[in-house]
Amino acid sequence: MGAFFIRLPYYLYLFILLFIFVTGISFFLTATDSYIFNFLNYSNAIFFTFFQATTATFFSSILGFIFGLILYLSGKNQRLISAFLNFCFILPVIFVSFGVIFFYSSNGVLSKFLNLFSLNYDFKIFSFAGIIYVTSYFNIAFNANFFFRKLVNLPDNYIKVLKSNNITFWTAVRLQIRGYLFQGYRSIIILTLIFCASNFTILYLLSGSPNLVTIELSIYQSIIFNADLHSGITLGIIQLILMLFLSSLIMFNQNYDQSFNFNKSSIIKFPKNTLISIGFYVIVFYFLIPFLILIKGLFNFNAQSILSIGFLNSIFNSLMISTFSVLLSIILSLSALFTYRSFLEKNSNLQKFIFLSITILLFIPSLTLSSIIFYLNFNLNFIFSNFFIVSIINGFFITPIVFVFLSSKFIENYFHESKQCLILKISPLIRLIKIDIPKIKNELVLIISAVFVLSLGDLTSITIFNDSSFRTIPLFISQLYNNYKYDDAFFILSLFIISLFFIMYLPSRFLNRNA
Repeated sequence: MGAFFIRLPYYLYLFILLFIFVTGISFFLTATDSYIFNFLNYSNAIFFTFFQATTATFFSSILGFIFGLILYLSGKNQRLISAFLNFCFILPVIFVSFGVIFFYSSNGVLSKFLNLFSLNYDFKIFSFAGIIYVTSYFNIAFNANFFFRKLVNLPDNYIKVLKSNNITFWTAVRLQIRGYLFQGYRSIIILTLIFCASNFTILYLLSGSPNLVTIELSIYQSIIFNADLHSGITLGIIQLILMLFLSSLIMFNQNYDQSFNFNKSSIIKFPKNTLISIGFYVIVFYFLIPFLILIKGLFNFNAQSILSIGFLNSIFNSLMISTFSVLLSIILSLSALFTYRSFLEKNSNLQKFIFLSITILLFIPSLTLSSIIFYLNFNLNFIFSNFFIVSIINGFFITPIVFVFLSSKFIENYFHESKQCLILKISPLIRLIKIDIPKIKNELVLIISAVFVLSLGDLTSITIFNDSSFRTIPLFISQLYNNYKYDDAFFILSLFIISLFFIMYLPSRFLNRNA
């Protein structure tokens, strides 16, 4: 009975996911004869979605590889570099977007600096180039971290062979270790493409032309501006099919790469190189560009703005949504991991289904799921509150991150533990509480802080499910900016990012102190 109750959250998750899927399918079966979806009206959005995604993926992979090499050869603190790249990857999109606007806009930092030397500046940030820049920012960090950790975990026998044969590092990268570096990279490149195609918030903030419209932005415009729920959900299902097709190329491979873990304690020292040193500081500056907005934001201190009802309401909603979402994701992940391990112990093929049923959410765009849920709630006369829906959506989308992050440690030594539990007659619930959770407590603390930050910074589902009394901090900041209250927007954004930094930093600091 204890095992059933542990598995129950996962079973409920499957039921909800199946119900949402059936709702999407039933839309086509029950659509009125008068409704005709004009594909040609949205062909530009479909084309642009994948054109900009492919372009951003190209830059992210090339620059990610180069950045990873330079960061490794710099000889700087490896854990600090990796943590910095992780932090850049999970930064709220609204922060990076406004930070890039602050630096690159026609009245931005770079423009003012060039004007000192009477140099013309003609870069338009609200353009295709701006969209690619911001989209690539996150994915360059993601790709660079992959290659950086691959190099950090370079097997010792590779190093010995290189040294004994007097082979330079660059020659080795080109010839000997290229295969090792790109092992498992197919999953990363497809994930990058999916991330780049699901960049609604960036388009929401930076699209300055009717031609710069993706499927997700069309969904938003159909539901919010045109009140065309049918087109919105049709576009959502089209994107869902396209994303699932891409994800099918990798999601049947359960041997996910472990290069995002540090497996070595030894550090290789390279001779100092001026070009590498310059490259290192250029990379650091590139990633720090959005953070320059903190200087302006903190100088615009306004006590009135942080004491306003709108701000206090938004911060309360954000904290409540993130807390509920994280709790939901932890319960679902532990339930799914317990179920996954039980089938693993029985050597059942159902373990593959469990793995896919959780990780599939990595590949479904948030706005696609939001459009289907909006349609469902519309047919139920809006029985579910916006708070509940946003919390569920956020919780579902951070669950696969928690699941994958905890899985290796949770399943570790499972066969031996299972035999011992049978001998000592330890119940499944006691095993989970007394053995499993203590075993993963450090990883649990780290991933909770990371997904809490991700949930706090989300500006996707809230754009669909909001009203005058229900806003989150990212939406509140966005509305301040849209109302030309730039100083207040930058000030609150600065406080928000500093808070996120401490949420990420303090748990890792605490764990390192007690290590």
